[in-house]
Amino acid sequence: MVRRMPELNPDSHTESRLQPPAGVQPGTQRAALTRHANLFSSLTLLSRIFGLLRDKACSYFLGVGTTWSAFWMGFQFPNLFRRIFGEGALTAVFLPVYTRIRQEQGQAAADSLARSVIRLLLITLTTITLVGEAIMVPVAMNHAVLPGNRLAAAMIAIMLPFSIAVCLVALLAAIATAFDRFAAQAVAPIITNVAMTLAAAIPVWIWTRHLALTERIYWVAGAVLISGLLQALLLVVAVRRTGFRWRGTVALRSSGVREIVKKMAPMILGLSAVQLNTFLDSQIAWWFSPDGHGGRTAFSIAGVLVHVPMLAGALGKLSVAQRIYLLPVGVFGVATATVIFPRLSEAGANQDAARTGELLRLGLRRSLFISLPTTLGMILISQPLITAIYFGGQVNAGDVAQAVWTARWFCMGIWAFEMQMILVRVFYAWRDAITPMKVAVAMVLLNLTLNLTLIWFMQEGGIAASTSISAMVQCAILLFILHRRMKLEKLGEVARMAGKSLVAAIIMLAGTWTTFMLLEHCAWLNALPRWLGSVLELVTLVPMAALIYGLLTRWMRAPELADVPILRRLAKR
Repeated sequence: MVRRMPELNPDSHTESRLQPPAGVQPGTQRAALTRHANLFSSLTLLSRIFGLLRDKACSYFLGVGTTWSAFWMGFQFPNLFRRIFGEGALTAVFLPVYTRIRQEQGQAAADSLARSVIRLLLITLTTITLVGEAIMVPVAMNHAVLPGNRLAAAMIAIMLPFSIAVCLVALLAAIATAFDRFAAQAVAPIITNVAMTLAAAIPVWIWTRHLALTERIYWVAGAVLISGLLQALLLVVAVRRTGFRWRGTVALRSSGVREIVKKMAPMILGLSAVQLNTFLDSQIAWWFSPDGHGGRTAFSIAGVLVHVPMLAGALGKLSVAQRIYLLPVGVFGVATATVIFPRLSEAGANQDAARTGELLRLGLRRSLFISLPTTLGMILISQPLITAIYFGGQVNAGDVAQAVWTARWFCMGIWAFEMQMILVRVFYAWRDAITPMKVAVAMVLLNLTLNLTLIWFMQEGGIAASTSISAMVQCAILLFILHRRMKLEKLGEVARMAGKSLVAAIIMLAGTWTTFMLLEHCAWLNALPRWLGSVLELVTLVPMAALIYGLLTRWMRAPELADVPILRRLAKR
């Protein structure tokens, strides 16, 4: 049975209802959230840096053409499973139930639930993987299939078992999160990044340079599979240090497991709208480009000849653009949502609507304060950033230009991608899985409709714009529903803070854009190698943007400034 959040009338509650629970000093909740979120962000930033090194190595030696597009098709499948079963629906429904049972029945009962869910997850994903292998392996070995599609099927077959490992990692990370332990899950992706970098730099470049790219790509796919096992070992050790007991009873038919299974289907759609949209984006980029049709620029549907709107390697360039906008989303958005969710789950378990509202406002203020300037800043620096990371080797200026065009449309929705992570988790903390599911289904349909409309005159940019627009609409609908149910009049404070942040971000953009234009026409800078000139532009623009935004928000007396690493020094008076 879905538990609806009660409607609240702020006027009918005393001031004490808005304070933290008994025994918790005012400001402790915000301080703890800020401390953990900053730690998670810092470790995630380190992971993203390794991710950029990975992208540089892979693009330099393998390019972003059809071969890389085929690899990305294979990589998308375990990523989709990870985001849905691991970081998405399963952990979203598991953590509130785990928290409630831990409070009501004790740690032993919570550990039994976790063991049961882990076993059920392994059984389910192993079954799915075996079915997937039975389909993909014959396709990969069938010479009647077009070479590009055969390579994509081979990549899926190799990397599909990776989904078992990373979903297990995500579930173990949820257990660690209940104990306020975030380090291991933030560090785990570094293993995959390092493994792919080494695979691209050593066997691909040194050992097999005489082979075709379609043969060398197998080394990178194999490295992904190995990295999943190493990630799982890391999280097993981390969870063991929390005191979690691996040995004990397993009750697959317990009430807690039944509750989790029952809510999985609606949560898969509700929490994974962005991930499903990203997956659909990849499929459209593959099948509406020559990559999915053996290099041909047209295909037939029901006897009608259709000319593809995108060039070869469309999915490879789309993957580059996705990496750019996911950089700040992973560093800031995922950090805030991950850290705030255990507290929302605790408030939901205790039926504490006042604390839920306070946490929601706190999360939105922090998210928008960072994401609004990040949105505008990433639109500006996407050109030098993509050039610095990807240009050279197998990647030419045309590839960079198309990736920049696509990335800017993705970056337009950064604030919405981060905001929806928090909004959806409020519903799940209160055990309402149906509302986000309905909204998510509508957004997936909206994204698909926009995709099939915009790609004909915006190419990959149309795919990116569709995803961003869908995320914005999803945020507006979810926030409207929450506001109507909870009557959170103090959301006006969030709007005022967001308005100030947006003004500061626009002024920041104006200043850095002017500087960027001057640098673009600087003769000595243009005389340098293109990648080096782009690095120098980034070194100039990023600190300048941070300084301008920090000084402006200090002048505006924004309290969130004190919560942001590096910029917090500007908040001191």
